[in-house]
Amino acid sequence: MTNIQPIETNTNTGLGAQEGTTQVARRALTEDLDTFLTLLTKQLQNQDPLQPMDTNQFVDQLTQFSELEQGFDQTETLKEIAASLRGDERQAEISYLGRVVEAESETIALPANGGARFSFEITAPTDDAEMRIFDQTGNIVAKFDVEGDLGRYSAGWDGQTLFGATAAPGLYRAQVVAKSDTDQERLAGRVLSGGEVREVRFEGGQTRLILDQGQIITSDEVRRVGIVPAQPDA
Repeated sequence: MTNIQPIETNTNTGLGAQEGTTQVARRALTEDLDTFLTLLTKQLQNQDPLQPMDTNQFVDQLTQFSELEQGFDQTETLKEIAASLRGDERQAEISYLGRVVEAESETIALPANGGARFSFEITAPTDDAEMRIFDQTGNIVAKFDVEGDLGRYSAGWDGQTLFGATAAPGLYRAQVVAKSDTDQERLAGRVLSGGEVREVRFEGGQTRLILDQGQIITSDEVRRVGIVPAQPDA
């Protein structure tokens, strides 16, 4: 096979927030406040009545403790609001089940009973654009010229490889590339693929949609949502 490697694209991953930080900080604040009040009580009991202590510093420290405690309360409230919003967001993402979606994803599916159909958008116009199809190991298996003017287009791959063989059904990677005589090739646009959502998974703080042909996309990648066409009666 021709040794052309796909151009790498950036992906973003989210990290979950550390649990229990507010609880630990609140416990430490409570312990410090208890210690402070104990010392304050002792000093007031043992002060010289003729030379009473300046209480301004104590008042200032009590005010600071109060402000910190209010800050923790606000943090807890914000967390509750965020949890509620996440719950609403999950309900919205579950609604993807059974719907047809289109996503900004280079992963395309070659079914056993036909060719792969997908779309692409040219975002960086070029006079010489080419669609390249890669297998799961990164080897190029097919390529063909496509429109390079700015806009959205439909594309299809019949499964025929560069060597005239028929590719096995499964998942492949498609890229629309601006051809160049140098090694500085660039992506000319983005590939849009999709299918019917068969499963919704919540993993690592991210929602993943499993499509009917095996593609896995995130909810953030979804660009269009439709309904499954009604099947004609037999």
